[in-house]
Formats: sequence, structure tokens, C-alpha cells
Amino acid sequence: MASILVVDRDPVARERIALELRALGYDVEEAGNAPQAAETPATDSNETVSAGGISIDPVGHWVIVNGDYISVSPREFSLLLFLISHRDRVFSREQLLTQVWRQGDGVGLRTVDVHIRRLRSVLERYCKDSYIQTVRGAGYRFSLKL
Repeated sequence: MASILVVDRDPVARERIALELRALGYDVEEAGNAPQAAETPATDSNETVSAGGISIDPVGHWVIVNGDYISVSPREFSLLLFLISHRDRVFSREQLLTQVWRQGDGVGLRTVDVHIRRLRSVLERYCKDSYIQTVRGAGYRFSLKL
């Protein structure tokens, strides 16, 4: 795994660049900040990812909520896996399209909104829909913090 040191005088630009690089799976240290623990996106592994009563098994392609196996589309599965694997980080629609849709599918930005809405609808039955949060003007995140 490559490590990248982000150096920029503007802390906002530095944080944005670091966020985008982390979304791509790089270990990032920002100049002037304490070193961060190395992170490997769970989407690159075959390990089950769990948070708040939701478990995702990438190998078996299962989503389990409160012990129940639930059905989601392949794209919703990938989106949920990505968001849970990067908990508490905000991703713009563009970033989600790049990471989940691989942008070559010829889809528009609002496609992300549709899939987020469908995921929330499925999770609502288990009172887990609030974990997928809209950050106004920025994008979406998965967080257990309400």
C-alpha cells in the first residue's frame, strides 16, 4: 500500500486532497497533523464488515441486519459496503460515482440519490435508515453518530 504525504499551505485544500486520496485507498499523512493510523479499505478485502447491527459479507454477497438476511441490488450492495467501510467520512456524489459506479457506466449524479433512497427504504424496516446521512452541500456518509 502506497503512502502519500499531502503538503499544502491551505488546510482546507490539504484536507480535501487527503479525503479524496483516502477514498481511493491510500494511507495519507497531512503535513502539520499527527500521523494517522494506516487504513485499508475493507472493500479491498474479503472480511465481513459490521456496524450498528448491519453486517456485510463481500464473499457471500450477503447483507445481514439484526440477524435477518436482506435483499439489495448489486449496486446498493456495493454502495452500502463502501459507505460502511469508510464510516464517518463524507463523500460527494462525484466521489461515490467514481468509487462505486466506476464512472464508466454513463450515469448521472442523481443516480446516487436514487440508490441512497432505496437503501434507506430497506434499512428503515430495521430502524437503521438514519445511519446513512445526508450532509447538506457535501454528500453522504455512514455514521452511527446521530
